[in-house]
Amino acid sequence: MEEVTLQAVKRAMPGHGRARIHQKLLSILGVDDQTEVEVSTKAGATLTLTVFADDLVEDGTIRISGEDLKKLDMPDGGQVTVKRKIPLDEQIKIAAGAATEQIKGGAHELGTKITDTAEKFQKGASETAQQVEIKAKELSEKVKTETKPIGDKISQAAKSSADAIRDKLPIGKMSPKIEKALSGLSADDARNIRNLLSSGEGICEVSQVAFASGRTVGNLTMPPETKIIAIQRKDQLVAVSPDTLLKDGDVAYIKGPEDAVGFVTRMLEG
Repeated sequence: MEEVTLQAVKRAMPGHGRARIHQKLLSILGVDDQTEVEVSTKAGATLTLTVFADDLVEDGTIRISGEDLKKLDMPDGGQVTVKRKIPLDEQIKIAAGAATEQIKGGAHELGTKITDTAEKFQKGASETAQQVEIKAKELSEKVKTETKPIGDKISQAAKSSADAIRDKLPIGKMSPKIEKALSGLSADDARNIRNLLSSGEGICEVSQVAFASGRTVGNLTMPPETKIIAIQRKDQLVAVSPDTLLKDGDVAYIKGPEDAVGFVTRMLEG
């Protein structure tokens, strides 16, 4: 598991437990897009955030909301350490393995106690059967006490997993304007675009290219945290890259802050 030190840059929008990093940092951290990482400071403050890959974010930085910077007691521009958060299934596996080992150890200790007691009886020791039973009960309670925190941890992990699944339930339809544009695509393509538009922050908009026809995507002046998610040409999707040439009538799906999306729409339509 790798970790990196990044400069924490304040975002203009509320975070809601989310942060943005450059795409190439995902492989360094060993995580996928939209997964959890642990962000910590030298002072010991730690915060779990969901990272979104964003090529507009400067390499070596992580964009964090002001409220999350406040939770970390970190000024804008301060240094933080970012590392992969162990997924819930791994935590459960580790916790279950530890519980198994503790139970095995407790059973072995109980067996040793009983064996020792039997030998004492054979040697004429004065311990009574009642005392042996008491000791066995004490040992059994010890095993229960030692394994209870792990059982609690597994239960908490299961609850957190259920919450995470609930948070990822499919989102409903887009605006009528977007749904009208999506109706020209295949069901799979339309579903993929809905998922892309539903993730992250900001508003969603669709714009028909007119004024920007003949320009490439890389030639457009895109405001921070604003993206052209997809380009639809008739009933097909066109791969979005800096070299993608816009044509008259193309439909662009846009995601970002409201003012910035309005600026991009005017730039495309004229």
